[in-house]
Amino acid sequence: MAAIKNRDWVEPAHPVLVQKFGDLVEIYRYLKDAIQPKVDTIFDRVSQQIGFVVTTTLPVRFHIIEGGMIERVEFSAKNLQGTLFEKDFAPLFKELAGKKLGKVAAGNYSLYLIWYEALKLKLKTDWIEPAHFRTTPRIPVQVSIADELANKLNPGIREPAHWFDAGIALDNEEELLIAAIDEVYVDLKLANRVAVSRREGLQFVPGIREPAHFRQIEDLLEREDAGRLIGELSAVLKKYGM
Repeated sequence: MAAIKNRDWVEPAHPVLVQKFGDLVEIYRYLKDAIQPKVDTIFDRVSQQIGFVVTTTLPVRFHIIEGGMIERVEFSAKNLQGTLFEKDFAPLFKELAGKKLGKVAAGNYSLYLIWYEALKLKLKTDWIEPAHFRTTPRIPVQVSIADELANKLNPGIREPAHWFDAGIALDNEEELLIAAIDEVYVDLKLANRVAVSRREGLQFVPGIREPAHFRQIEDLLEREDAGRLIGELSAVLKKYGM
């Protein structure tokens, strides 16, 4: 009889999780097909007002009532209250109220609005090299929107950051959300990127040393000449009567 390996995916998913995943996919399909250009435009407008790209994702909460109708949409992070993001997205959120999403169960759904074109560019790394392409040309030339965006985006910052951090456990809700985004925004390859990043993160130990100067002394004492160092230190202490 062949040996059977334990696999965490053998158990069938709970029906509630399956339903929740389907609901998130429906919401994201609506966002991508119906209002994605508007979302991208608002993200771009706010970034232009600020002067640089702050973020390519924003946490929101969809309140859905019976019949799959959107009751209201709001930012789920308090730090976004009173900001340019809240001001510029308010008309779109108002427009979404009353829209029907199809077969989506009533409830509150926490997800992320995505600046699709910006995030797609941000997740790519092929434009980072050659480095000399990033230099300022001596002769003024017409710069494309993609080039301007690439100049502003920092490829080292991944959003939401905790998804890529192996030290932070993902709960079921977040795993479903990542899977739903991956289902709709296929070319982002988000699930694969998150999995690879978290797997690689487990291979490194941060090694944060506090206070740092204590660690330096420890390193000195671990060397072969530790005996000489201790002897010299003792001589100095005796000299000053310590």
